Amino acid sequence: MCIISNLKRETYCKATSYKNRKDTLYCQPEWHNEMNGNFEFKQSNNIAPTDVTPILVSGEEFVGYPSRILIPMIWGMIPPWHKGNFNNHGLSTNNCRIENVTNSKLFSEPLTKGKRCIVICEGFYEWKTTGIGKRKPYFIHMPQKNGVSVYDTNAWESAQWTEQSGWNGPSLLQLAGIYNKWKSPNGEVYSYSVITMESSKTFSQLHHRIPAVLDNEQLIEDWLDTRRVSESRAISMLRPVDNLMWYEVSSIVNNSRNKSEDCNKPISKTVNKSSTFMTSWLAGKNKKTDSNDEDQMRKKQKN
Repeated sequence: MCIISNLKRETYCKATSYKNRKDTLYCQPEWHNEMNGNFEFKQSNNIAPTDVTPILVSGEEFVGYPSRILIPMIWGMIPPWHKGNFNNHGLSTNNCRIENVTNSKLFSEPLTKGKRCIVICEGFYEWKTTGIGKRKPYFIHMPQKNGVSVYDTNAWESAQWTEQSGWNGPSLLQLAGIYNKWKSPNGEVYSYSVITMESSKTFSQLHHRIPAVLDNEQLIEDWLDTRRVSESRAISMLRPVDNLMWYEVSSIVNNSRNKSEDCNKPISKTVNKSSTFMTSWLAGKNKKTDSNDEDQMRKKQKN
């Protein structure tokens, strides 16, 4: 699994806007980059574990902050007992299996202490096994309004937001996660893991595991409200969803170093682009050939 978070900070703040229980107007979470030292979020169409992504948390866990804030965090929880570089602890911590979360040495303590978070993204990639040694990549996202292409960055960046109506743009994918704090020689570092579970009947045709998706505002509020909603109740609320959408994408996403704008486009779009290039190239080549043939004919006529 790889994540797409390719929007501006301001757009994520607008797209995660919400109403407090007693408010009639929408408000935006504040972006707090200073919370995580030198680890900055960089927009990307292909984010892999150990990269930094926007994470939504309850500001009540941080004295002096509003009820919801966005913090860039490292994907892949760093064990608090780890010594050394943040990415050489040798454990696979990008995902956290819901079946083991309450008895895991790594995940149970932050869960008990209310360190629940939401991973904010446009979607994620998953690979479907199609044969021995063969896998096809797919981009998974939330259902969108008619005519909205989730891969169209302009549709996100140009969308309107007001205090009265909130966000009027495409729908983000919001995944339940757990975060923790690690003390490095240079200061405190925040990192997180995505909670996963057995797939729904629909999604199982693509992959046997699925991230825990928070697909409505009530779930989002309850997951973040660690003072009102206990960890056991919060975990029991998570269910594999059936309303996700997906389409096949180019194999260029197999290498996380590829950050092309074509990464999350339907494969038909990238194929068509390539076909158009090939057609133009062939047309140009044929034109040159025709031109050479005409030159040869003129020379023969002169002779």
